[in-house]
Amino acid sequence: MRMRCRWGGHVVQMPRLRLQTPTAVDMAGVLAAASDPHAQRWLGWTDKAVTRARRWQEQGFLDVSPGRGAKRHPKGEDWLLAAVDPLGERLVGGVSFHKKTGEIGGWLAPQFRGRGLGADLFAGVAEFAHQHLGVPSVIAGTETSNAACIGALSTAGFLPMDGPEKHVLADGRVIPSRWFRHESSSPSYCWRI
Repeated sequence: MRMRCRWGGHVVQMPRLRLQTPTAVDMAGVLAAASDPHAQRWLGWTDKAVTRARRWQEQGFLDVSPGRGAKRHPKGEDWLLAAVDPLGERLVGGVSFHKKTGEIGGWLAPQFRGRGLGADLFAGVAEFAHQHLGVPSVIAGTETSNAACIGALSTAGFLPMDGPEKHVLADGRVIPSRWFRHESSSPSYCWRI
């Protein structure tokens, strides 16, 4: 079943994931999905964000049925979508897109890693940017040693590109980085924008 965008929210259906505009409650689960040390090795969030996300994880926000309540609308140029397992109707992670820079990011909860879902995650956020926001090109950066992310981006159709050799994460760490891009020759806007 192909889901369509509804008033106040966007939906992107991928083969094994659904990306959708999160509710306020979903936001807690989306962030909790990346609160573990392994995810933070790659994401590098600030201590305040990680502490809050861990608290939400402990409170079971990953087990909440997604999509209930008022939608959380983006603030400025930053978009965040909840990643949902359409079979079990569970939050599995999230993706972010910054419209000004064209940069995307994504993460999965520990129990959903290693299943090949990262490719759907990145392909979905690229489709969202291209077909909902009218953005012709998106980029993604990752640490040079993050083989899982590099594989997921490549499988999702992202191509290597030149970019800065070093990147500063939000927590201040400087990492060696690789950059990728995803292009659309015919971007369009969702009627809900």
